[in-house]
Amino acid sequence: MTPHHSLKKKSAGLTSRQFLPATTALITVTYLLAFSTGLAADPTGKSGISFRQPQVDLASTKAGSAAPAATPGADLSANAAKSDMEDLGEKRQTLQGEVRYAKAKLEAAQKQFALQTAAGDLEKAEHLDQEVKDWQARYSAAKAQLDEVDKQLSDVSQGHSVAADEVVVPGENLEVFVNEDPSFNGIYQVRRGGYIIMPQVGRISVAGKSLSAAEASVKRALQSSQLHNASVMIERKQGADIENGPLIYLSGEFHTPGQWHIPSGITPTLVNVILSAGGVTDKADLTRVRVMRIAANKSVVEEVNVDKILQGGGLTSDITLGEGDVITIPAGPSNLVYVTGNVSSPGGFPLKEGERVSAYAAILQRGGFARFADQKRVYVLRALPDGTKAKLPVDISAIKKGQRPDVQLQTNDILVVPEKWFSW
Repeated sequence: MTPHHSLKKKSAGLTSRQFLPATTALITVTYLLAFSTGLAADPTGKSGISFRQPQVDLASTKAGSAAPAATPGADLSANAAKSDMEDLGEKRQTLQGEVRYAKAKLEAAQKQFALQTAAGDLEKAEHLDQEVKDWQARYSAAKAQLDEVDKQLSDVSQGHSVAADEVVVPGENLEVFVNEDPSFNGIYQVRRGGYIIMPQVGRISVAGKSLSAAEASVKRALQSSQLHNASVMIERKQGADIENGPLIYLSGEFHTPGQWHIPSGITPTLVNVILSAGGVTDKADLTRVRVMRIAANKSVVEEVNVDKILQGGGLTSDITLGEGDVITIPAGPSNLVYVTGNVSSPGGFPLKEGERVSAYAAILQRGGFARFADQKRVYVLRALPDGTKAKLPVDISAIKKGQRPDVQLQTNDILVVPEKWFSW
């Protein structure tokens, strides 16, 4: 070993021996500090060294004991849960509207598809079949998203000891009772921001809470500015269960005719009310929906083509409704004759009682034949008592020459004018 290496080894040995007492002293001080901390946390000294104890011992907590202050982590968790519930509640409200809209459009497309199929117009029927599939897919997707949001809302609620059906969500209506001052009593809608607006108090956050927690929030808000002491009760009110407030009256071919209550803070439109009220029957004629209202002490009736609005062709025709308006949806006429296919103006026209109209006369009434119409292969679809349809051939070319008699049409007959096979 060289002198240099020997000197280095000796020097290192001296250094370790010099610092050994200091290191031992430092460990001893650290141990004593830890031991004293453990005794402070557990004055009995039975648990040995304990650096932290739970803030709340659920097994030993007695009724009436003071609750410990919430930790910042718990506050953050509660705020996060509340924010999640508010977001999910808003998504739920939006998806419910999407489901209603898609369902109405799907039913309208299905009706048109059935009519064109019965009329034998294969080109339009094929187009409508695709439209039905598109709306079915959109309805199914919206319904699946709504179910998923409901599941997420249930999971978040259960994770915070609140049942899903007890959680207040945006869009709901809450009826508030204040025993000390009835002027605060009323029905309040939970806004998109998760709050209700109470006169003289302002915004009170209630979304994401149970009814009892919402009662506590309202109580605190009242006692902070309006009342020395407040006894608050809240009940959930939904849709037509609300017994007070402005009304719109529904008559005719609604699934559920009667009164429709205007939710607080909402400005309803005609289409919105029809969809929210549960839709219409199969007999409904949405092309002639009537709205009766009182203006300047006079009764005013407006007729709106709701079917056109639902088809996307008249969105600006939707009208705003108010308290006391009456919506009447008539039944579709059952005495129509339909002319479709290659005519100038396809459509239906009423057949008056006792009136006789032939096939050729009906075609002329709808503007005559269109270009490339096959006048030899015209036919009538007629409903039979057993529910089936009969196909009656009508050779208009032979009728015009006097070679065959014309066919007399009956109520609900569908007259079809096909196109020539070689129209070019």
